[in-house]
Amino acid sequence: MRKPLSLAAYASVSTISLLAALPALAQEGQTQSEANAPAQATALQEIVVTAQKRAQNLQDVPIAITAVEPERLESAGITKMQDLSAAVPGLQILNIAGNLTPRIRGIGAGFTSVGVESPVATYLDDVYYSYGADISFDVADVSQVTVLKGPQGTLFGRNATGGVLQVTTRGPSQDFGGSIGVSFDNYLTAKVNGFVTGGLSDQVAASLSASYTHQGKGYGKNIATGNDIYKIDKSVALRGKIRADIGDSTTILMSADYNERSGPQAAVFRPFPGWNISNPAPTYPTRAWDANNFADPENDYSGGGGSVTLTHDFGFAEFKSVTAYRDSQSRYFFINQPSSLITRTFIVEEDSNQFTQEVQLVSPSRGPLTWAIGAFYIQADADAVTTVNFLDPVTAATTLQVFVPGSQKTESLAGFAQATYEILPTTRLTGGIRYTWEKKKFVGQPDYTFEKPTWRLSLDHDFADGILGYISYNRGVKSGGFSIRAPGSAPFEPEKLDAYEAGIKTELMDRTVRLNLAGFYYDYQNIQVTQYVPAGTGTAILNGAAAELYGIDAEIEARLSDTVRVFGGANWLHAEYSDFRNAPINTPVPGPGGSFTNTVAPGDATGNDLSYAPHFTYTLGVDLTVPTSAGEVVFNVTDAYNSGFYSEPDNRLKQGSYHLLNASIRWTSEDEKYTARLFVNNILDEAVASQFLSFAAGFIGDYSNPPRVIGGSFQVKF
Repeated sequence: MRKPLSLAAYASVSTISLLAALPALAQEGQTQSEANAPAQATALQEIVVTAQKRAQNLQDVPIAITAVEPERLESAGITKMQDLSAAVPGLQILNIAGNLTPRIRGIGAGFTSVGVESPVATYLDDVYYSYGADISFDVADVSQVTVLKGPQGTLFGRNATGGVLQVTTRGPSQDFGGSIGVSFDNYLTAKVNGFVTGGLSDQVAASLSASYTHQGKGYGKNIATGNDIYKIDKSVALRGKIRADIGDSTTILMSADYNERSGPQAAVFRPFPGWNISNPAPTYPTRAWDANNFADPENDYSGGGGSVTLTHDFGFAEFKSVTAYRDSQSRYFFINQPSSLITRTFIVEEDSNQFTQEVQLVSPSRGPLTWAIGAFYIQADADAVTTVNFLDPVTAATTLQVFVPGSQKTESLAGFAQATYEILPTTRLTGGIRYTWEKKKFVGQPDYTFEKPTWRLSLDHDFADGILGYISYNRGVKSGGFSIRAPGSAPFEPEKLDAYEAGIKTELMDRTVRLNLAGFYYDYQNIQVTQYVPAGTGTAILNGAAAELYGIDAEIEARLSDTVRVFGGANWLHAEYSDFRNAPINTPVPGPGGSFTNTVAPGDATGNDLSYAPHFTYTLGVDLTVPTSAGEVVFNVTDAYNSGFYSEPDNRLKQGSYHLLNASIRWTSEDEKYTARLFVNNILDEAVASQFLSFAAGFIGDYSNPPRVIGGSFQVKF
């Protein structure tokens, strides 16, 4: 009998076994490089992260982490959060009608809306974002994106069974400066973004960032209406910060942001390849971004918030308080039965507001014992109304309206503590625990309460200078609750994930090569799975039984010379249901003209792949720098590969394998004041579904991921 755990254990043991050989390899590489490395390459820059609530070198943190800096975001062609999976193997980001939901190593949600939190928690500038529409933003003012892989059950325990996305934006400086940039592409997408910062007094500094985007031509066209689709009519983003230094030990940072966007950008459903739906249109375009639907979709969003971060250094520890409030609204209009024949329309209106308060007390990063303690509180209100308009097939007049309202209130409080002790001069033991209490109120349902501990235990050891090995065990939990888009459904229960991981982090060859490896095994219980209700008016969440996941992560960055840099990573993943005998199984029913409808019945999905969990992904990029008398020219090619994935537990619908191949040429003046860039993204014009699913009328997909885009940009710094 096959024993997957043995294979997972073998992967972990094999990873650890490399540790014995690496010190010799590192020494050999350093000895060999003493004579020639200075002439060939400079050392890699240190990457600083705050994955453990303190500033640390990425290589000193015993967690599998990918940190993406602005230069790499640009090289990979990433302009918004939805594109981030092109730079991080093992990361998927789904766009559900403008709401984003991330997945890491196969763990995440297949659906998101107001009131449905993701198993991958997103924090922007230390503020937790509970609403998927709030994280669908551009990355113009982002200074770093850090992806923490695996459950973060102690310090970032808010439903973080899959991992954490930490996004950091640019902040104030006393030195006056800034930048303004413009870009344009073959879809007539004009973008303008700016940033300015400077001191208002000796103790006060401020910054302001702003961006505006308008797309003149859509990625596709709806031939039934003649209008462009997958198009940004308007996107506006503003962020302001003020930092005040009160004495030598206290700092107050005040931040406010506002975002607004509109246009037919997502939920443009079309028959999924190979599955024509009932009542098919006479013709349907072959190009994935085109449609033949009787109505165009529309996505509208506006939202923003503010935060106050207070830090004070007591000497024995640093105190931090992060107080934040957010309020957002979204509205999207779509049809879920793609056809030029008039049937019915959907309007979903969502309103989200949240208040969060986090306090931390973090010891200095010195001495044999370091620690962090704190508490986190969230109060969130979520309201959604789905309106279904049944239309006359000739006049398009509304013959019947069905309203599906849902309202949920969430209140949660958690306390956490984590400590690391140096048990030997080169060996450290870390233990942490978090206890979460939560209550959800849903209209028409009894209150739902939830109390659970989560924890972390890890051991790390310095095998040589620049070589860290670690093993860890983490428990993550995602709370249960109600299906806000299907109010009549039964509440769903909490899910639990136990993660076992072993890894190594290395810097070799005089720190010109950074190579990190991790092997992991997950025991995943009571999984929350999405099911579209038979009436087609909403989405319910039910609990699957269990799944088993294991795999290997690899990250590499190398300076082969002063002019050549290679970077990338890979993720191999086995992710399947080990027990799911009451799964929703879709069965196609042939209809006229080669069309299909669909029936759903309970069945056995044991042994099937988890949704949106590709077996293999990688990213590989090369920068070639050419110095000239007029400045520096950098040529980049980046390839992101995905082996393909299923969208539902029955494994009927599958997105095939694809490469997202991008290339660019960037010139920077000698004084670094001016930068010009030409780029081609998705050179192979790959059509990648951002969402695809089964419902009563058939099988449909949505392609909000862009086709081939060619353009250029120019930036001035001052």
